[in-house]
Amino acid sequence: MSLVIDYYQQLVDLPAAQNTCSLIGLPKLASYWPAIMAIAVFFQVLRLSSNTLSSCLFGKKFDVLTPRQKYDWGVRVVSQVHAVSVVILSVPILFKEELIKDPLYGFDAYSAWVYSIKPSLQYYGASFIMFETSTIFLNINWWMDKLGLTGSRLQFYNASALLFLYLTIRIMFGTYMSYHMFEDLKAKGSQTPAVLYYFYRIANHSILVLSYYWFYLMINAVRKRFQPAKTKAD
Repeated sequence: MSLVIDYYQQLVDLPAAQNTCSLIGLPKLASYWPAIMAIAVFFQVLRLSSNTLSSCLFGKKFDVLTPRQKYDWGVRVVSQVHAVSVVILSVPILFKEELIKDPLYGFDAYSAWVYSIKPSLQYYGASFIMFETSTIFLNINWWMDKLGLTGSRLQFYNASALLFLYLTIRIMFGTYMSYHMFEDLKAKGSQTPAVLYYFYRIANHSILVLSYYWFYLMINAVRKRFQPAKTKAD
């Protein structure tokens, strides 16, 4: 492990990396660029190899898909791995005492390692990353459609879990945490520049509006898939 850490530090200390990060105005990026590149390469390899693995697992059901569908399949494999990873990694952040005491500017080394370079809104950031929980079931629903399981009981159970988690986490929990975040920013957000505050507000409200609209579309999609069969009159 020490060899890996030493090699990582050598990459960070490369003059070319330090100079490039300073040139583009992101000097702190120099400490993280090896990890960012490694993650980018990992996900790209995962996407490229997912078609081969999926063909072995699902056989003709996967092989008959169009090239575009196979590409989208690989993208969703990457999306699934990312969603599962960030949700699992973000859960402990919600229970960090340092962040609960100061959700705006509290700092925790673990949460900084997970998703943040600058310690700001780490607690609320973890709350909003939990939105990705619904992505896990959304991807499964898409895969079921492509595998000929549309309207199946298994898809019904998955769709039920998707709607429940979307409603409770993205709509209810997301709205609740958004309200408290902006209340905290109003009362104690003196360290946050006004431009950044309004950027947060516009971005957050846009996501919430879209979330409500997407939930409406999801309910309609589920209704169409699972309508009871109509009996013909004699």
